Amino acid sequence: MSDDVKAITSVTDLLSPDILMIYPARLTTSKKFEKVVTFAAAIKNKTEKSVKVVFCDFPSSDINADLYKILIKRLGRSLNLKDGDILFTSDLGFTNGFPRDSVIELFTLSNLFICPSFSESFGLIALEAASRGNFLVLNEKVPALEELGKQLHTYFMRWDARNFGYDTKETYHPSEQVYLEEHAAKVVNLMKENPVVYGKTMIRQMYSPKGVWENQLAPILEY
Repeated sequence: MSDDVKAITSVTDLLSPDILMIYPARLTTSKKFEKVVTFAAAIKNKTEKSVKVVFCDFPSSDINADLYKILIKRLGRSLNLKDGDILFTSDLGFTNGFPRDSVIELFTLSNLFICPSFSESFGLIALEAASRGNFLVLNEKVPALEELGKQLHTYFMRWDARNFGYDTKETYHPSEQVYLEEHAAKVVNLMKENPVVYGKTMIRQMYSPKGVWENQLAPILEY
């Protein structure tokens, strides 16, 4: 891995989480960072899987970046996520964005990519995530993501979106939380049933330094 990725691993564990989500995006409300956090929390609360989200964010003039990050972290804490479960690369000195090549490296470690973005002209980042063996969850209501997702047999969910000449506003019954938790359970089961995603996850966990210690070395010493 590059020095940029090593800089992240020096402050947080990317190998142990059951679900590792990488979300590269401009730090603006239209990219719906808060929806990524709420879905991550739904996974943790519904399935008891450990979850970590790394936001590879880059600047936007739409909103005060520090304020938006505070709101997102506060939302995560209110939903039972720990402070260490959410990481912004801009907090690690990458204030102008995380290098693209290093984002691709992070995708080789992650196993779930979700894109609840309000609008997209083309889902290039989804293609890059898929090419590195991530399970994809895309916003079905965004035309560009719907077209791309159908080709890739993507798992779709519904979030607010911008369409051709009009915007959509989603309503959930009985609640958005129930909607998210139902889909969180389905996504985790599908990831487990997918041999590529499951194998990638097990390799990352079992053959990391921590995994080798716990599964191979420590039992020998105890014996």
